[in-house]
Parts: sequence; C-alpha cells; structure tokens
Amino acid sequence: MIIIVNKWDLWSGAGALAREKNARTGASAPHRQMPADRAAYEQRLRYGLKFLSYAPVLFISATNGKGAEKILPLLEKVASERRKRIPTAEMNRFLKQVDFDRASVPASKRVKIYYMTQAAVAPPTFILFTDRKVRLHFSYQRFLENQIRRAFGFLGTPIWIKNRARD
Repeated sequence: MIIIVNKWDLWSGAGALAREKNARTGASAPHRQMPADRAAYEQRLRYGLKFLSYAPVLFISATNGKGAEKILPLLEKVASERRKRIPTAEMNRFLKQVDFDRASVPASKRVKIYYMTQAAVAPPTFILFTDRKVRLHFSYQRFLENQIRRAFGFLGTPIWIKNRARD
C-alpha cells in the first residue's frame, strides 16, 4: 500500500500564492484550512488514515511528472517487503528481545508466548503460539506489530497476527 498525493504542485505553487493573497486581503478560501507545508499535510493525512500507518506517502504532480519517478522503485520495494519471509528461529530470537512489559495490556488479557512463526506471505501472516486461545487485546497486537516492523521492516504492507493455543 502506498499513499500517493497528486496535484501537490498546485498546493505548493500557484495555489500557495492564491492562499497568501486571500490571507492578506481577508478573502475566504474556497477550501478548509489546510496545512501549508508537506510535513504538516502528511501529519494531518496520517491522523485521518491511522489504519494505514505502515504505508509510505509520496507527493507527486502527474501533470508535470514531478515525483512520479519515485513511484515504481517504491512499488517494487513494497512488493518485496510483502513477500518477505522470516525464519521461525529468527522470529524466536526476536521474541526473546521484545520487552512485553512495555505493552499496555490489562493483566487478565496477557498471554504467555511460547513461539511465533510466519505462516504466509502477501500479506505477511504470523501465528503466535500461546498458553491459551484468546483473542489478543488490540493494544497487545498493535504493540507486537510495531515491534515486528521495527525489527524486520514490512514497509507498506499490513501484518496479520493470529493467536493459537499450543497443544
């Protein structure tokens, strides 16, 4: 998944001049108050698309081609990350390093983790073997996803984590 913001040249070029003029004259803009720079716009965009926090953002102008040359290399990188496979031994070494005490999970929802394996790619799907079959608390799952991303990447692809009780 890649978030592409098109027509950025209109926002930062002539559109910026019109907004400045409207601000000086007190004329109302035909649009909502929007951030003036790319970083602020991306922050606002990410706030609205929290469920896509893993997706990279590209600002382009399709009309003049500015930024379009970055799309294909990023698309190839995301496709590669989506097909990435992590060996079980490496996942288990990773689990030993994770500080699960930092995860903000109610004590009754905590599970003892035995090991983790990657069951599928595209999208990467991990199976977490625990002491009991319970649905992972959303904050625990998000914490684990963030730790996996920090350790292994998976840029631009969702990560699925399934819980299974060890037999």
